[in-house]
Amino acid sequence: MSSKYKRKGKAKFIMIERYFWRSEAWDSLSPVEQMGYLRIKWRYDGKNNGRIGCSCREMADELKCSKATASRVFKVLQERGFIEVVKPSGFSRKDRTSTEWRIAEYPCDVTGEIASKSFIRWRADEKTTVSSEGHTVSSGGQFGRMKVANHG
Repeated sequence: MSSKYKRKGKAKFIMIERYFWRSEAWDSLSPVEQMGYLRIKWRYDGKNNGRIGCSCREMADELKCSKATASRVFKVLQERGFIEVVKPSGFSRKDRTSTEWRIAEYPCDVTGEIASKSFIRWRADEKTTVSSEGHTVSSGGQFGRMKVANHG
């Protein structure tokens, strides 16, 4: 590799491509889920895709949230197609290692699979709003447009 393509210094950054940023799947994520993805992507060094270790506890510590929220972040990122499990973990395993992930945006460095980019094909279900009572809610909200009396 030519020296003009080598990074100068030790600064690290995360690049988000335009197609990724504008995908429907990315827009559907909450800020916590987006930050969770960026935390996983931060662990990617260019040659460890498929061996990116991250547990719920680690994610909870990094996002300053509960383990349940961190677990939900992993679940949503998998459902939307951003990450895939390569090596699962659990308390029943004897090696006690964290789950190893693959970022779908890049080729797998373990198996050599091409990048699946399945998040591009993800589509939200039809958007309907239903109240907790099971009745359809009008576009004005559950209570419609209410006039507020001015008691001034």
